[in-house]
Amino acid sequence: MMIPGRALHRLAARICSEKTLERVVEPALADLQKEYRGADASSVWRRAWIVIAGYSAILKAMAICAVSVSVAATDERRALIATLIWSCLIFVAATVLLLLPPLSIVEGNVSSEYLIQLLPQAVPLAIPVGVAFGVAFGMAGRTATRSVTKIILLSAVFASLVSFMTLAWAMPAGNQAYRESVARAAGHSGPLRKGFSEMTLSELDREAVIAASAGDVHLANQFAWSFHFRFALAAANLVLAGFVVVVGSRRVVLRSIGALVLCLAYWALIFTGEFLSVYRTVVPTFAGAWLPNLVLIATAVVIVSSRSSRLRASVVEAPH
Repeated sequence: MMIPGRALHRLAARICSEKTLERVVEPALADLQKEYRGADASSVWRRAWIVIAGYSAILKAMAICAVSVSVAATDERRALIATLIWSCLIFVAATVLLLLPPLSIVEGNVSSEYLIQLLPQAVPLAIPVGVAFGVAFGMAGRTATRSVTKIILLSAVFASLVSFMTLAWAMPAGNQAYRESVARAAGHSGPLRKGFSEMTLSELDREAVIAASAGDVHLANQFAWSFHFRFALAAANLVLAGFVVVVGSRRVVLRSIGALVLCLAYWALIFTGEFLSVYRTVVPTFAGAWLPNLVLIATAVVIVSSRSSRLRASVVEAPH
């Protein structure tokens, strides 16, 4: 059984002081793991919310440690505040837009039950959008100093952890509960077979092995791609934030267009990676799932290297 909190503890050890780690983070992790073990193994929804509540409390303590980094300049503080506000606003807007299509098929009044069940599938997609546009708008007209960049990237790490937590535990339970609620409202009874999005990571890994043993390579690749893609999508927050900080222009219009193009490109690369690894099998499923992140990282490296080369050339050619 996979116990949550191990990766979070390693990250906290790098960010927080030993005193905070021993007195705040480790006791909270111990309580989370104890409650997680004590929960009924068949109650996936209950376990998902235990993890969400526990991680939220721990991430709050880690966020306090992260923002304690010295930011002396007033402009830096304003940039961080603007980035946070814009990220939250764009995140909320993106979440609402992502909720509209599945809610539109619900017959009758939309209850809070449907919203709670659908939120876990919208949040992991809305967070990267909020991060990309939040950094683009918040840092418009400003140069990202080392301290500001550090805080933005640390915040992106926290966002990635929240995304992974949601993708690993909350989304499968929420999706399945939503499908069952819709089926009951339509008069259907009995359990529904889980799809790719309704399976946990362990279930996806198990089904991939079973399909591969049965000789169904295509189905095995679908399960494997879905497994790896959840990790890749969670890491997208850090990749997008780093890309916008490193490559973005100082002009707000160019940053806005860049963030939009970046999100659309990431979305297109998701389908490209799935097509190449699942349907064409020309690349491994791991590489196909991580294709968007790998392409953006490589693009950022090329752009930064090109800028550095032009800067060095201009210095050499300058008259002495």
